[in-house]
Amino acid sequence: MPNMRSLIEGLGSQMREALQSEVLRPVANPSVFRGVVVLGMGGSGIGGAVMADMLRASSPSPVMAISDQTLPHWVDGDCLVVASSYSGNTEETLAALAQAQERGCTLAAVTSGGELLSRAEQGNWPTVTMPGGHPPRSQFGRSFLGLAMLLHHLQVLSSQDWEGLKEAVHALDGASAEERGEALALALEGKKVFLYADTPWRALLTRWRQQLNENSKVLANVEVFPEMNHNELVGWESGDEGHVAVVVRTSQDHPRTKHRMDITAQIFQDQGADVVVVEPDGASRWGELLDAVWVGDWMSLVLAERSGTDPVDIRFIDHLKQTLSGIQ
Repeated sequence: MPNMRSLIEGLGSQMREALQSEVLRPVANPSVFRGVVVLGMGGSGIGGAVMADMLRASSPSPVMAISDQTLPHWVDGDCLVVASSYSGNTEETLAALAQAQERGCTLAAVTSGGELLSRAEQGNWPTVTMPGGHPPRSQFGRSFLGLAMLLHHLQVLSSQDWEGLKEAVHALDGASAEERGEALALALEGKKVFLYADTPWRALLTRWRQQLNENSKVLANVEVFPEMNHNELVGWESGDEGHVAVVVRTSQDHPRTKHRMDITAQIFQDQGADVVVVEPDGASRWGELLDAVWVGDWMSLVLAERSGTDPVDIRFIDHLKQTLSGIQ
């Protein structure tokens, strides 16, 4: 298995390779769906959460990411359910998928194999596959673009968005992302980390938090504007120089949110906290998204390396799975 540094270095090429994938067992005449659900946990599920955020302003059908073993009651036979599991054996995803099968949903899959691939082959579902054998969180490029390819095929993701996403992949600057990720890591080192952005970027922040959790073994808090201005901001009365607030600002931010960010950042600083502003590169929202993902990956890796932490090790998760396997 390649080490995490080589996997993060290769994210750009991973994405370009993913664009050459194909949808297995394509549908001749896709339906119009009342709703779209993407099932997935952790590194396999974050692509669905990101996609739901990215499509909230453009999709004619609601798109929701579900990180749970229970399917919402409203999901029925008029809905599309995409199961995303890198291993193909994620317990919660397979449990929710079984409910979707019982309800007669249209089904699709993104996976490298396992039980999910077997079910997809038996059910003749449209599927995008990828190579296995890596930590799921290191395969964001393949899982996210595989999901995008499926949703474009099923007419959920528009051709305009699909073309914009492809352009964003080819425009990525890996050297710049590494440099900015390292600088961000140095600003976070030894601090209690708070991550903020406008509401449509919540899943991006979740991706950053997950990478800090798994690669760096660091806890981090995620909240978005304007919601945080109605509660968490008051909690900053206990903030001090031991805290760092990372504020992601993009070209897509709501005009009122921009003012909120300015005022709020000053409050953080008045409490003694450091404030780091991150402005992702990119000529479009897809470009800003992919650039920010790569910057966050580098941030988490550099923090791990500087603390002597193994970014691949997930022994607490392994212990949990092993213990659960003995419980019926």
